[in-house]
Amino acid sequence: MSYETLLTSLDEGVARVTLNRPEARNALSAALLGELERALAAYEADPAARVIVLAGAGDRAFCAGADLKGAGDRGTTLAARETFGGLPRILEAIARMRTPVIAQVHGFALAGGCGLAAGCDLIVASDDARFGLPEIKVGVLPLVVMAPILRAVGEKRGMLMVLSGEPVSAREAFEMGLVSVVVPRAELEARTTALARGLARLSPTALGIAKEAALTLHDMEYTKALRYLRELTTLVFLSDDAKEGIAAFFEKREPRWTGR
Repeated sequence: MSYETLLTSLDEGVARVTLNRPEARNALSAALLGELERALAAYEADPAARVIVLAGAGDRAFCAGADLKGAGDRGTTLAARETFGGLPRILEAIARMRTPVIAQVHGFALAGGCGLAAGCDLIVASDDARFGLPEIKVGVLPLVVMAPILRAVGEKRGMLMVLSGEPVSAREAFEMGLVSVVVPRAELEARTTALARGLARLSPTALGIAKEAALTLHDMEYTKALRYLRELTTLVFLSDDAKEGIAAFFEKREPRWTGR
C-alpha cells in the first residue's frame, strides 16, 4: 500500500511508519491523519508485523502537531467534529491494538505530536528531543492529548505543560515518566530498531494481553484489578504460546510462536 504523507516498510517483524512531511515538521494534516489511521490498521491486521515503530522524517521534528494552515476554516460544526476526530481515533486505536507501538522521537514533539508520542506504548527519544504543549500561547488548548499525557506523567506535571506551554527536554520527559529511554541522537534509530526486534521475537499473545492489561488497569479499583489480572493470568498460561515457550525453555531451543 502506498501513501502520500507516510513512508512504510516491514522487515524482520518490525513495521516502520514514518510521518513524511518534513517541510512542515511532519504536522498532522487531515490527509496524514487519515493515512496514519489506515496504515496502523493494516499492520495490526498483518501477522508479519509484530511491532510498529512510528517516526518522523527530516532532521527537525518527530511531529510539530496540528497543521495550523486553514485551522480557522473548519466548515460546519459536524465537519469540524469529524476533522477533530482523527487524532482521538488514532490514540484509541493504538491503545486497543495488540501490536506494540514504539515512538522514535527526535527534535520537536509538540502539541498533537507530543500527544501522539505519549499515546504509543513506548517512547525512545534522542537526547535533543523537546516535548511541549504550546497551544495555550495561541489561545487554544491541547484537550485531546491531555488524556495520554496526564495518564503518563500525572496531573501536576502534566498541567504544568498544559498551562505554561513551555517545552521540556528529553531528560526531563524521562524523569516525568513520559519517555521510556533517552539515547544519543546518533544512536536513535539503531537503538529503537534493536528494541523493536527484541519485542518482535516475543510471544504476540503475551504482548497483546500485556497491552490490554495496561489499558484496563488505570481506572480499576485495586481488588477488582487483582481479580481481573487473575483471569488474564489464566488466559496467558493456557495459551498455545505459553505452552510452546515453556517447552522451548526446557528443550533449550528458540520458541516458535503462533500468536494463539
